[in-house]
Amino acid sequence: MESLAVKLILGSQSPRRQELLQREGFDLELIAPDIDEVFPEGMSYFEVPEYLSVQKMNAVYAILNQDNDFILCADTVVIFNDILLGKPDNLLHAFEILKAMNGNEHYVVTGVTIRKDNRLLSFSEKATVKFKVLSDAEILNYIQTSNPLDKAGAYNIQDYPGFDKAIGAFENVMGLPIKRVVEEVKNWDIVS
Repeated sequence: MESLAVKLILGSQSPRRQELLQREGFDLELIAPDIDEVFPEGMSYFEVPEYLSVQKMNAVYAILNQDNDFILCADTVVIFNDILLGKPDNLLHAFEILKAMNGNEHYVVTGVTIRKDNRLLSFSEKATVKFKVLSDAEILNYIQTSNPLDKAGAYNIQDYPGFDKAIGAFENVMGLPIKRVVEEVKNWDIVS
């Protein structure tokens, strides 16, 4: 795939999103949106990441007050047993999350909002992730040797030893459905 030499303002501090976008050749500028990650009561958990990505976009656009360059905001959630799992509060909480998901499936949903030239596009992508069964010692070792506190669901798919398989885009589980993002940016001017 040809590299995109496009300036993009990323409303995120996620190193995984930065890595995915830089790998595609985007020229990044970073702005951290400051929002309370709350959503309307009764909203489906599968709709939450897209809703939050729009809230982040509103915060970033309020800072920039222009959209001559692409602006991208995203939010990723993990849904397990009809529970929305955010980032763990502490290492014990991270262990409890990973122990509960041990040997089971869960969903990872990433919502994305892109803005340029007074046009806004929002979408979300879902992946189903299956974990292998790990011993408590293996889970503890992962927690002690990685940083689970800044990750929804307490894990990083690239290095979690309990990862078995994903149905859906692997990069989506990392925090950004990059193939869809690239497709939307390339076709931006085609869509009116």
